[in-house]
Amino acid sequence: MEIIALFSCILLIVHIFCPVLIGLFTTKDISIDYLFSSRDKEIKYSSYFDRSNRAFKNLLETLPIFIILFFLSVFNQVDNFNLALLWILIRLIYIPVYILGLKYFRTFIWMMSFIILILMGIKFIWKTGESSDLRKATYEESLGWYEGITSDMFS
Repeated sequence: MEIIALFSCILLIVHIFCPVLIGLFTTKDISIDYLFSSRDKEIKYSSYFDRSNRAFKNLLETLPIFIILFFLSVFNQVDNFNLALLWILIRLIYIPVYILGLKYFRTFIWMMSFIILILMGIKFIWKTGESSDLRKATYEESLGWYEGITSDMFS
């Protein structure tokens, strides 16, 4: 499962550097000098640069969900490896599709990645669900606890 953590870091790094590289190659205003500056000067970005930034912001909306599901799965020994790897691959495919402006394909890929997150959650819940015996024991214990507290309050 460590490889999934490494791949998700690589995905994040790719997203961080995409706007920079696209800006260097598609806009005259973005140069190495500009990248090292405090960027006070307002410049015009290309549509590819803007799309790359939006793709990155889109990743930041779902990456926390992925990270939570991934670590919950690891800590509870739920095998979500294949789904996690598929999510990362789909999100990598999402980058050029978004940058190139392939709107319907982009939406389809995003939906696939979101469905994978749902499947990871379902698999986690299904594999870690409580048994009926445990629920019954917890319920009976809580009744005893409640009676103990209320008897102290009203005696």
